[in-house]
Amino acid sequence: MPKKAPRNAFYYYMLNFKKEQQEKGIHYANMAEIAEAAGPSWREVPPSVRSKYEAMAKQAKQKNGLPITKYTSTGIPLSQIKLQEREMREAEENELKDIKNIVTYSHMNGTLLSEVFYVLDVNYYCKVSDSYYLIGECSMLRFSLAGGIEETYHKIINPGFIPIGYANDVKMGCMENGLEMPDECKPRSDYLEIQAHLLDYLQKGNPTKVVRPIFTMPDKVLPIRDFFRQLCSKSSEDDSVYRIYRLDTLFYNLINSIKTRTDEGFPKESLALVQLQRDLFKYTSGLGCEYHKETEKEVECSSYRIKCWSFTVLDACCAVAGIDIVPGKHVPHGYDIEGIYALREQRRGRVPPSVAGFAEPSSSNTSTVNESLLDSTTSSFSEVGGRKKEKRVHVPLRMPKTDYSHMIRAAPALTESNFPSLISGHGRGRGSLSSSMNKLKFDN
Repeated sequence: MPKKAPRNAFYYYMLNFKKEQQEKGIHYANMAEIAEAAGPSWREVPPSVRSKYEAMAKQAKQKNGLPITKYTSTGIPLSQIKLQEREMREAEENELKDIKNIVTYSHMNGTLLSEVFYVLDVNYYCKVSDSYYLIGECSMLRFSLAGGIEETYHKIINPGFIPIGYANDVKMGCMENGLEMPDECKPRSDYLEIQAHLLDYLQKGNPTKVVRPIFTMPDKVLPIRDFFRQLCSKSSEDDSVYRIYRLDTLFYNLINSIKTRTDEGFPKESLALVQLQRDLFKYTSGLGCEYHKETEKEVECSSYRIKCWSFTVLDACCAVAGIDIVPGKHVPHGYDIEGIYALREQRRGRVPPSVAGFAEPSSSNTSTVNESLLDSTTSSFSEVGGRKKEKRVHVPLRMPKTDYSHMIRAAPALTESNFPSLISGHGRGRGSLSSSMNKLKFDN
């Protein structure tokens, strides 16, 4: 026989409800009627009373030896899943607050233009498990709005082994990211040395002992966190000191804090991510490492990507803050700086559209152009309106002056001789055509 379902808190509430109704002289035939009658009042029971019945159900489960904790189909406690979801939600809220505090504090102190930010990216061979990535390359740089990109750190990592069953995944990762296959014959990369270089890089010019946050794209947050977890496991250090944040969140708060006009910046954070994903500086030569240049996979280099991301942030923020662009620092080498300045001035002098009509001129330099545009546009609108209001008058066609009546021939007179009778014969159906015609009856 199947096991009986454990009694819940509502069951014990129904028993108490049944007892109270019996004292009032109301009786029920079965538990189904009791459940239907007790349902509305159970929904209105206060939490203090509900907890009493939940405790009764819990004691009954303990007495019968039933598990109190609920599990998923894979054996994971539901309480653990809820705890993880709450921790992730709190981590996202803390990340957003931390980024806002960094930008706001620097802006209030007047040091936002010289504030240093760190960007990191990794290439991994494959994803071995939900939280383990086989890293093959890492790159980091720091930049500021005033100084642009200052320095870049790049490292090719040899993990030294291929996990069992992941040889094909590693091979596909090498083809996609332009990496070499992990070689057990070559010496494995020293993770302690890599961590020391990254930590020194983060602490350079930092008077405090707090490690500065690292920014990256949303899809690289988990691989980078696992990368630092692997580094710290070799040195027995705490990986929680490394804060891995989203670059699009920084971009959104950074440009909105320095904007001076309402039509600048991003109205939503998602637009900052779209701007970064557009990759405006893609296929620009000279941004990747030497190895990826030789293999013609420069666009897949991690150093190439962090420079493109940083140039996108700098190009947008420098235009808003009015910072002079330096080739190689704020934009790649070889870009038309004069064209960028001309476009910037054009955007600043552009008159925003008005919902009610034409907007007023924003400066004296553009007053003549805007007035002429307004006059010409208004006159064209008035002409169109005038044409629409005019009534169309029908003008009769001119009759021909030449008389062609004498050239028209009269119609010939036709008699029955001109229409010979039909010859009798077999048609497509039965009988002859004449017999079929005789059978037809025509009403006068």
